[in-house]
Amino acid sequence: MVYLSLNVQTILAGLTIGYLVYYVIKRMRYRLPPGPWCIPLVGHYKIYGSVEIHKKIAELSKKYGPVVHVKFGPKMLIVLNNIDVTLEAMVKKKADFAGRPKINSMEVFTEGGKDIAFTTYSPTWKLHRKIAGKALRHYLQGDLLESMVQDNAEKFLNKMAEEKEPFFFKDFVDQMIFHQLYTICFGEKRPVDDPEVKALLKLDNDLFDLFGTGLAEDLVPYLKDIYPTARWEKFKKMTEEILQLLHTKFNQHKETFSPDKNRDFIDSLLMARQEAENEGNEDALEKLDDGYLVQTIADIFFAGVDTTRFTMDWFVYFMTRFPETQIKCQEEIDRVVGSGRPSMKDRSSLHYTEGCLFETLRLANVAGLGIPHKTICDTQVGGYDIPKSTTVLINFWALHHDTKYWKDPEQFDPTRYLDEDGKMKPTKPESWLPFSAGRRVCLGETVAKPELLLLCANLLQRFDIRLPDGVKANPEYNLKGFGIELPSDYKIVVKERTGN
Repeated sequence: MVYLSLNVQTILAGLTIGYLVYYVIKRMRYRLPPGPWCIPLVGHYKIYGSVEIHKKIAELSKKYGPVVHVKFGPKMLIVLNNIDVTLEAMVKKKADFAGRPKINSMEVFTEGGKDIAFTTYSPTWKLHRKIAGKALRHYLQGDLLESMVQDNAEKFLNKMAEEKEPFFFKDFVDQMIFHQLYTICFGEKRPVDDPEVKALLKLDNDLFDLFGTGLAEDLVPYLKDIYPTARWEKFKKMTEEILQLLHTKFNQHKETFSPDKNRDFIDSLLMARQEAENEGNEDALEKLDDGYLVQTIADIFFAGVDTTRFTMDWFVYFMTRFPETQIKCQEEIDRVVGSGRPSMKDRSSLHYTEGCLFETLRLANVAGLGIPHKTICDTQVGGYDIPKSTTVLINFWALHHDTKYWKDPEQFDPTRYLDEDGKMKPTKPESWLPFSAGRRVCLGETVAKPELLLLCANLLQRFDIRLPDGVKANPEYNLKGFGIELPSDYKIVVKERTGN
């Protein structure tokens, strides 16, 4: 036993010395960004173990500057905390920061890296994204998106109108957005209480909770091969169910596909791939099998579902917290839209309402620290060296609360985005970046913004939305981990507006 104890001590001492030597050599070779001292191998556990990780790192940036290094265990991460260094890294440096680190859970969910959001930068990825972008342009032609949004919104607004007691808006918006993305991706209009959509919503919520509290196999990669946890096995089972559904839907579309008829986003993808085939890029297209297109659907569906439903939840929260702002939106909608229903053509005239949406996207920290980036070569940012294969995060909360760009950043103020005539300014504010930037800018931004505005306008045109009598807005947030903030649970009451 003594001999075993000495062996363990020797191994630990060797690992510690080896780590220190590696650290010193790396420090001598590179001018790395600054950061606080931490326990070797353990890292900044008080930071990565906190649900307020985004705020803790933002606080560190006040001392160490906008580029801060932190350790997640033995792994070094670089966090960018203002718009200048973020744009330098993501836009000016072009592809230097466009990689993605390998994460066990994402390798499983993306079937070995066949998606767009989590797969690292490569020629195959560039072609894949080009085809997906072309598919979105196909999809946005005509009024297909608008009709699907309108149909789904009306279905659930009718359901809300039946509620006579206070209810959780979250329950309705989750189903509304799930049905909406279901129709957009698969072309199917399901009834309100459809069991398949409900089952998919439950799977997504369960997966989100798993990711929010973290998977040990993502922190200790070899654990999945030696002693996988019960949470890991649960995650794999849920992922298998989701992927099986997506592959089934995709195969059904392939069998009935006609290039002359665009029914939904899957058809748009098939059209875009066919166009790429006609352009003669056969070598590259051989790599883009059906699995890549299925993963594109997964990107649009799940990223679109979660960010949209969380943003809508925040929007309604702000409307109940600031009823005078809600009234101004309704006055504008009534003036612009009249007796009809809000449509895409009204977007350019709904300035104040869009300002409220933009302010929601700023204050509602639904992206947290975003998807991690990885450097694909030795590079620099903010005057510091960033070695190849370093994981880099954007602190969107810090960008959206930077007092250099935002006066009273905790205040909800839609007029930040309006000019002196009350119209949306032609350019977005400098430190407003809810959809990221550069090579990794959100693929669905062109769909998300008009879709969200249309939903907000339809909701406020039809209902006055209030908190129950005697209930005050709860300013506290529900922190979900990795910097994601959601409103604390709240109930609302709705009253149909006269003439709507």
